[in-house]
Amino acid sequence: MRLVGASSKYIRGPFVVSGVMYGIIAGAITLAIFYPMTYWLGTATANFFNGINVFSYFITNFAQIFAIIMGAGIFLGAVSSWLSASRYLRV
Repeated sequence: MRLVGASSKYIRGPFVVSGVMYGIIAGAITLAIFYPMTYWLGTATANFFNGINVFSYFITNFAQIFAIIMGAGIFLGAVSSWLSASRYLRV
């Protein structure tokens, strides 16, 4: 792409977008795994942590947990794609 006059942003762009999509998918899979896991461990953790039920905590703070997991996945996907494109494509 560089030979036909493409800029660095144009070359890195598709890789960064795919990294962001992988981050979104990974975040969704993580949230899908957390829901049944916290439901299953809810009563056991209530006895272990002096009455704190992990499932009720997950449900009440879902917006924050969603934002943190998705934000971290998107950030890590974008940064890792950008770094690998810079490193291995010599852009």
